[in-house]
Amino acid sequence: MADSSKILAQLDPLADIATVDLGDKRRNARYAQMIAALMHQPDRSMPQVCDDEAACEAYYRFNRNPKIKDEALLLPHFEATAKRSERLREVLCHHDTTKLSFPVHDDELPENLARRSKNRQGFLWHASLVTSADGLRAGLGLVATKAFVHESELPDAPSKAFWKARQGLYENEKWRWHDSVVAAEQRLSEVPKVTHVFDREFDDFQMLFCMHVDAYEYVARACYDRKVCTGERRKDFGRLTEALSERKWRGKRKVELSPRSKAQADACHPARRRRTATLQARSQTVELRRPNSVPAASAPDRIEVNVVEVTEKRPPKGEEPVYWLLLTSRPVDTLEQVWAVVDTYRARWTIEEYFKALKTGCGYEKLQHRSAKTLLCALAQHAVVAHYLLVLRHLGRHADKIPAEVALTAAQIQILVALLPKYLSAQPTVGEAMLAVARLGGHLRSNGPPGWQVLGRGWQRLQEYERAFALGLQAKTDL
Repeated sequence: MADSSKILAQLDPLADIATVDLGDKRRNARYAQMIAALMHQPDRSMPQVCDDEAACEAYYRFNRNPKIKDEALLLPHFEATAKRSERLREVLCHHDTTKLSFPVHDDELPENLARRSKNRQGFLWHASLVTSADGLRAGLGLVATKAFVHESELPDAPSKAFWKARQGLYENEKWRWHDSVVAAEQRLSEVPKVTHVFDREFDDFQMLFCMHVDAYEYVARACYDRKVCTGERRKDFGRLTEALSERKWRGKRKVELSPRSKAQADACHPARRRRTATLQARSQTVELRRPNSVPAASAPDRIEVNVVEVTEKRPPKGEEPVYWLLLTSRPVDTLEQVWAVVDTYRARWTIEEYFKALKTGCGYEKLQHRSAKTLLCALAQHAVVAHYLLVLRHLGRHADKIPAEVALTAAQIQILVALLPKYLSAQPTVGEAMLAVARLGGHLRSNGPPGWQVLGRGWQRLQEYERAFALGLQAKTDL
């Protein structure tokens, strides 16, 4: 039984935010009520989520309140994530940025949002998500977030003042990577081993130098075929791929590649079908040469890094082969160490799934709030619920040995057994229960693993059945 899955099976989002301090007990209670309502109907609009008009107005009044800060709303979740991480003692921290945009519905534009296109406004959100390092990629929660915008996309001076006051404007946006690593390290200070995982946008000589100076462990995908030192003088250099070409390919590994639709594809991530790929890898320790664009006063002439090059053997005709060039502080002397680096990088897909949970499962980009302030407060709430959806998905796939009683109430199990007896055994597990929940949302086994929307719909229906079940018991007692 995996420790990470047991930890997630016991997770309760309301317990995560129980220590929130908004300066007033009534605000704290209102926040808990809002999270509970969103958990029940994560992808619905707020008028649909709220029980009545008064509750809906209370939600908007809460988010408009100038004393409510979105950073304070997420702080207890960060702390709960750190506690879960301490129980595992070794974790991965994935850093990435996503675009959050909202349609322009009329001439009255929401306040203080960046104009991302003719018909879209929004902002960028940088998140740091912690997962287990045991191969299961269990999402333990967020430890740092940062909303920011491009100053050139802001429409007016008040918008610039708003984002400047919350430090959402960067002279150079690459420093958000360093800021998020420092924040994560502070919150995970009691975790013995933390490995930071980055995609290609992190690939910057100064960022790599900062990781080396602070002795932080990392795995990052390279964006460039960098120059490496081949001698003592600065003019003695060659290309990284040329240095790797002298090494032999080592071993092979079969991995499952998820499909990528044309809508999801871009120049760096082409569309592809689901397939099993055979990967091969090779590694080398090199010294990266400081680019001429980086001042000598800002970084040394060279830094030592370990490199792993991964490619796909004999990809299907018409498909782009997998190719990753990974930079890391981890040792790569043995084949086992090389594949451990590759598997660490592959685990970063969990943060992409988290962003999907936020956008698709929670429908965050469908919100029609009228200001950046209210959208940011709503983001803090939806971020907690999106993590819970990520947990439900994980349990549905990896909790086949954990008793259902660990994660569900007795009433919920009783309801699932009554409605879907074929999905649950005599002693149901959490994994069986989550598949049954997905079935309530309309999932078919032939369609593969359940997605965010069916999980959200199924969880909503189970909550509705449970409330009806409780009302029935109460009515029977009153007779």
